[in-house]
Amino acid sequence: MKILLLLFGFLFYMSLSAQTIKGVVIDKQSQATIPGAKVVLKTADTIIRTLSDIYGEFRLENIPLGRQVIQVSYPGYELVTIPNLMVIVGKELHVKVQLEERINEIAEVVVSGKDKSGEIINKMATVSTRSISIDDVGKFAGSLQDPARMAQNFAGVSGANDARNDIVVRGNSPGGVLWRMEGIDIPSPNHFSTLGTTGGPISMLNINNLANSDFMTSAWSADYGNALSGVFDLQLRNGNHSKREYIAQVGFNGFEFGAEGPFKKGKRASYILNYRYSTLAIMSALGINLGTGTAVPQYQDLTLKLDFPTKKAGRFSIFGIGGISYIESETDSTETDNIYFFPSTKSNVSSSTGILGVSHRYFFNNKTFSKLVLSASTQNSGIDIDTLLNNNYIKFYSQSNNQTKYSANYKINKKFNAKNTATIGAIYDYFSFDIIDSIKVGNSYSKTSDFRGGTSLVQAYLMWQHRFSNLLTMNLGVHSQHLLMNNSNSLEPRVGLKYKFTERQTLSIGGGMHSQMQRVPSYFYEEIVAGESTTPNKSLNFTRTIHSVIGHDLDIGKGLHLKTEFYYQYLYNAPVDTFPSAFSALNQGADFAEFSRTGLVNEGKGYNYGGELTLEKFYSKGYYFLVTASIFDSKYQGSDQVLRNTAFNTNYVFNALGGKEFKIAKKMTLGFDVKVTYAGGRRYTPIDLPASQASGSAVYIYSKAYSEQNPAYFRTDFKITFRMDQKKISHWFSIDLQNVTNQKNIFLYGYNSTTNQLGATYQRGFFPDITYKLWF
Repeated sequence: MKILLLLFGFLFYMSLSAQTIKGVVIDKQSQATIPGAKVVLKTADTIIRTLSDIYGEFRLENIPLGRQVIQVSYPGYELVTIPNLMVIVGKELHVKVQLEERINEIAEVVVSGKDKSGEIINKMATVSTRSISIDDVGKFAGSLQDPARMAQNFAGVSGANDARNDIVVRGNSPGGVLWRMEGIDIPSPNHFSTLGTTGGPISMLNINNLANSDFMTSAWSADYGNALSGVFDLQLRNGNHSKREYIAQVGFNGFEFGAEGPFKKGKRASYILNYRYSTLAIMSALGINLGTGTAVPQYQDLTLKLDFPTKKAGRFSIFGIGGISYIESETDSTETDNIYFFPSTKSNVSSSTGILGVSHRYFFNNKTFSKLVLSASTQNSGIDIDTLLNNNYIKFYSQSNNQTKYSANYKINKKFNAKNTATIGAIYDYFSFDIIDSIKVGNSYSKTSDFRGGTSLVQAYLMWQHRFSNLLTMNLGVHSQHLLMNNSNSLEPRVGLKYKFTERQTLSIGGGMHSQMQRVPSYFYEEIVAGESTTPNKSLNFTRTIHSVIGHDLDIGKGLHLKTEFYYQYLYNAPVDTFPSAFSALNQGADFAEFSRTGLVNEGKGYNYGGELTLEKFYSKGYYFLVTASIFDSKYQGSDQVLRNTAFNTNYVFNALGGKEFKIAKKMTLGFDVKVTYAGGRRYTPIDLPASQASGSAVYIYSKAYSEQNPAYFRTDFKITFRMDQKKISHWFSIDLQNVTNQKNIFLYGYNSTTNQLGATYQRGFFPDITYKLWF
């Protein structure tokens, strides 16, 4: 009898589980909160409704678990519908709702409302912009919970290497991407990254700290600068200011623990932080070899945000992200299981990145606000390689690149009326460099760079949005930037036009000029002239580009969209050699090695053009899918004036992914997700085999640079997810089977000095990623 009572008590305990949806309602243009907005959630059994309070915040309690939909409305504003809200027992759900004021106010009527699936955060974005949903990052097969890898599913985007998360946008170098966090430009947020690169093997970004963010691939608005190919605008979410919550996780990305909650109960100030440590390092310490040989990647990172709202002084936030990583290897001539280093070497590769910032948002009134962000960041990378000679290790190569950056971004946003909104702002970056390397040449060591100093990059921008009607919007802007080190200047107009010419069809047009300073170390490579050390690259100007794009979006209905875009991009002022050659900095980032050339001039050119198609069904009725097709051509011209394929001209990329969830019990869900990628192979420069055999090292035929292409790339990922809710705990378990068919995709061809033959290096084979999360 006691057992039956305990069993019934347990079942009753489990049946009580419910959760809270809360959030804030703001004006899309002015960003001011909207008190009194109506929030409604309809379930099969009842209707739950509330109004936003004086802070624009709302709270819906006792919400059933599972996927839910809310509607938000306010007189004079468009009613919006927010579907696909995942409610779990272990964590309260926070939603940020942006309402757009109608041009001509009419009496409010009950309609289905605008579906906000995939809503873009930046109100000035017109074309080629996607919202990065954190729910999708965790859901998509093959993403490794990495926003950069998740973005590779979008039209026009591909990866350069399975082992890294570099983003190739429309045939451009990964180095053309800008990372921004909380309104400030940041260095590459990746472990094992190097100065001036934008990717890495393992992301430092923790999706448990991120809010939905924007990713742009062309003709972005004037508040972004110093980028050529794309912008990742990341937002960190605030911690829960009404309840303390925790998360624990173990998987490929690491062992992790996170906490969030109010500093003081009943107050609105909050904190959120997450710490992570390398899974491979822990397994190695336990004596478990996962196939990396003696080279075990060691890394750890911390992400935090502290939020302090005040009644009269505005809102203050402190945010930060920091990570350190290193890998050591000592190999002999017989070792074959080391995937990182060559035999007979002793190597150490290290990197560290730290970002700390403070922001202040102040509303002068409900139409005007200012935002100031101050930050300091540091990025350090080092490489030491020793070679084995006569049973002794001899120093062969050493490199140390260190950058400290102090940044400020100040802007004022003014909404004049429902039709007109303007933003003016300025960005200041001070860079401090310490760059040195040396390589053994014969019996002595030679330096290619040895520089310590600093410089400033100053940017300013002005934007104006004019809404002619509820159907037609124009975004105009101008961006300028100036590099004090060599007085490089750029003035860049931007324009965007969006016209909803039928209830379900929207036409978008965008264009603008963009520019980017060169990779920092490239300015300081040394050249000896008449016995004196010089840095001829120091005078290099910005690389520049002109974007133009036209897009069409068809809302087919029931969450299904068909989107097409066509674009042309012209690049110029790219660094090339002074003598006739095939070299161009537009190919930077194609290989692990970075160019270290001197005497460069801004005379290189290039272009990219293509078309993209996206067919997407946002999650509803238990399933979703995304199909993207990209066909493009990417060419460049070096100082020899020969038009060639760029290193990134794979010509086509096709992605198909989707997923289905099954509710197998009241509080248990089983999900299946799949992704298939088919893309053109990497371009490469052929090798002269006889000449390489004679010299003992690779001899490239540079006159035929990037004329060869690897076979097509094909990969299939399959993911199984199980979720279970208990009274106060939510469990999430997934098995992500990456490259499930173990397809051997060629990464690059190279010359093997041991066999004196050409050989292929392959992309990553079958790789299972197992993850377990616990919210409580």
